[in-house]
Amino acid sequence: MASEVFYMNDRANTLQESIKFKAVKVFRDAGLGELFSPGDWVGIKIHFGEYGCSMSLRPQYVRSIADEIKRLGGKPVVVDCTTIVFNEFTSRATAADMLRTATRHGLTEETLGCPIWVCDGEYGENQVKVDVPHGVFLKHSFMGKKLLDLDAMIVLTHFKGHPVGVFGGALKNVGIGCGSKQGKLLTHCLNHPTYGVRAWTVNQQAAAGATQAPHPNLIDRLAANCPFDALTVEGDTLTKDNDKCMQCAACFGPGLFSGVLVPPPELMLMFAATIPDAFSAYVHAIGKDKVGYVSYGIDLSPWCDCVNFSDRPLVPNLGVFASRDPVAIDMACLQMAESLSAMPGSKADDFGFGEPDTERFTNCSGMAQVSQWVQINSAIYNGLGTSEYELVTSEPAEESDFWFKPYTPANPWGKVNREAMHGLDWTLELPYSYDNLRMSFVEMSLRPKGMVAERDL
Repeated sequence: MASEVFYMNDRANTLQESIKFKAVKVFRDAGLGELFSPGDWVGIKIHFGEYGCSMSLRPQYVRSIADEIKRLGGKPVVVDCTTIVFNEFTSRATAADMLRTATRHGLTEETLGCPIWVCDGEYGENQVKVDVPHGVFLKHSFMGKKLLDLDAMIVLTHFKGHPVGVFGGALKNVGIGCGSKQGKLLTHCLNHPTYGVRAWTVNQQAAAGATQAPHPNLIDRLAANCPFDALTVEGDTLTKDNDKCMQCAACFGPGLFSGVLVPPPELMLMFAATIPDAFSAYVHAIGKDKVGYVSYGIDLSPWCDCVNFSDRPLVPNLGVFASRDPVAIDMACLQMAESLSAMPGSKADDFGFGEPDTERFTNCSGMAQVSQWVQINSAIYNGLGTSEYELVTSEPAEESDFWFKPYTPANPWGKVNREAMHGLDWTLELPYSYDNLRMSFVEMSLRPKGMVAERDL
């Protein structure tokens, strides 16, 4: 049986057509308010974005959902968990750093209108083991323990590409984001006995080349960034001591992307399949019938908000989606993104996947060109939902639902502020202008001179 996915595009000409209020309307149409009761703690699971990322969800997108939950009597709280240490400048691997990063992105209790919980403790130590009921690969994982204090959860997602999951949608927002550090390591198989960091080899040729750079070079920094001193440098040789390695993955990003550390080739094929496994464990622990999904299909960058930059979007904005089915909502976002021509000058355009229906997430987002359908099929195997959906175009809500109170047509700004306005000095000092314009409109309308040269710095 097909699932319903409610949708509105990103165009706007009125207050109620603002995309953040369209998100509220599809939330209502999908019946997500029925997932909780007055007085319930309702988590809003977002991605705070790595420091340097510029396309993570804006605070006002989150605030509108928090306000709707409060209107219905729920107690909203924005939730996330700490990350693995996937690069030397990681900005969300401790609760303190995550909150600092959130603040830099404008995400504070004041702007969101509700508390923020980092649900797995300062270093990811506050966790609970949860079983995967019917996984493709994982049997269990670990999630932030404080997530179990929630009565319901709204998964508020920025849909985009992802370097290892191929796309980052609702499945990834939960399957990676609700995991503690240990859960994230399991989901990425970075502590697996066959595929984990201990099984990675050193490309000594790449390491030797990197040691020729000025100090502190990449190899110096790889060694310094290992909390357990498992990596040491002697001359132009990098040595890896697996007895000391705790597989914390602090070497994961710089080692992998530079080619200095070489994982088993099968590892890159695992990520997209295991994300729904972990998702299943976490959602079943909270209550599968207590979780709903809202996805913003905007700023569809090739890689996730967990990297510290944001590339040009692959395609134009889609709009906003809502559903009770995480598989259907991700499928709807994927298919709509695939139906559009690529953004000129984007990675998809550069790589030759500008035409519609060219599997551009497979070919432009995933580092190993893993199929963009792996997450969907794994999620179906896990029993999380269906890829068959009915796309229902919602209509805007009433403008009165979103008035900036206390101002209303019966109580306009001038009426509310009448006394203060009478207390201001409205005296004009004349003349404050020339008698006529000193340039004609013809002169002002001429095209000015533009670029005279182009060069690289």
